[in-house]
Amino acid sequence: MPDARLPERLADSIATRFCHDQDALLPSERQLAATLGASRAMVREALAILRAQGRIAGGQGRPSFVRSAAPDPQSLEALEARTVLEGEIAAIAALRAGPSGHARLRDHVRRMYAATTPEEYWSAERDLHLCLLAVAQNSVLAAVTKPLIEAAYEREPQGDLGDRLRTHQRLVASVGRAQPQIARDIVSEVLSSENLSPTSSG
Repeated sequence: MPDARLPERLADSIATRFCHDQDALLPSERQLAATLGASRAMVREALAILRAQGRIAGGQGRPSFVRSAAPDPQSLEALEARTVLEGEIAAIAALRAGPSGHARLRDHVRRMYAATTPEEYWSAERDLHLCLLAVAQNSVLAAVTKPLIEAAYEREPQGDLGDRLRTHQRLVASVGRAQPQIARDIVSEVLSSENLSPTSSG
């Protein structure tokens, strides 16, 4: 059975090996395929993921090249992007989750409740956001948003985790009730707690 995650793994390999210097040209699809031991079609998918993530540009007959470094995950721009993307992801998840998707999200809420350290809680909250991506069943949105989520949760836990837990519980409940607008609004509430003000410090 084909590995559905192979394009993502190839994208990670390409980024690790070739995406260090801004504006550097990447090898051709044929060269990447030979170097990585993959088909050109699979390499093409991996490059599409990197383009969607904003890590490379070019393609469609032009050489692919490395773009500037990814933004700070706590910058205003990154938080605004997460708010837009994750709000829509939550709305789509509310329409597509069904009982099984809702049950998976509830499992992550239970992990958040059971956490005994801030780090355990933070890990569970990150996994809930990644589960929302999976439940929304949109691979393009997932490719663009997953790196933002993972980078954001690399920092230390902060703020009132009890308030965050209750807000995430409401988010999962809105998905379970198939309420896309409420799910979208709650994601905005979650991310606004990280202060989207342009005058915020940090």
